[in-house]
Amino acid sequence: MINYKHLLFLLLLSASCNKHFVATQYNYEQQKVSNTTATAESVNRILIPFKDSLDKIMNVEIGYAAESLTKKQPESDLGNFMCEIILSESQLLSKEPIDFAVVNYGGIRLPGLPIGPVTLGKITELMPFENRIVLMKLNGTTLDSLFNLMATKGGWPVSGARYRMTQEKAVDITIQNQALQQDRIYTVAISDYLAQGGDNCEMLNGKPFIDTKIRMRDMLIDGIKKINIKGERIHSILDGRVSKIN
Repeated sequence: MINYKHLLFLLLLSASCNKHFVATQYNYEQQKVSNTTATAESVNRILIPFKDSLDKIMNVEIGYAAESLTKKQPESDLGNFMCEIILSESQLLSKEPIDFAVVNYGGIRLPGLPIGPVTLGKITELMPFENRIVLMKLNGTTLDSLFNLMATKGGWPVSGARYRMTQEKAVDITIQNQALQQDRIYTVAISDYLAQGGDNCEMLNGKPFIDTKIRMRDMLIDGIKKINIKGERIHSILDGRVSKIN
């Protein structure tokens, strides 16, 4: 049976690759379902050609996972892998060094990536939102507030940084292997959603940022493709970059 909601989402996603539509008007109309309503079979005949076309796109293999990557807290190999790619891909777009990257835990929409081929569709499921990566210059005081928020939420994945959590507070914060300095300015790769205060990041709302105009999902896809081109497999480790003090 075709999942029409999922198929509609994929159709819209496919269309958005070429054009960007902005809703300017919304209309509501109540429809009564009766025996004259089109049957599922007739709807299938209309949608199946589109579904087949989308399946061909979404089933394209872009990489291979050497082991299963799992989403969990406080630290996960999946979160580490995602942040590593975002940091490296963002660095290619910046003339200045980027100190670290962060992804909010709730933004990761799959429990993990299984061992084996990784498809375009799987990464779309992992990061289904249209969030873009932006670059922010933030002082240590603001970052201290951000890390404390991350601690209250059980830990968010990072790359280029390390921190420990105790009683919902972040301690022993280091960026590029140096202790966080309150008066220093750091460059962070982060989603536009968080940069605009999403997921309780009020300390970031209103602060300027540079929009890379590249979606997080596309950064992950590009990073995975580069790994595959080099003949390597997707691999990640747990290194204690995010930990909890009992």
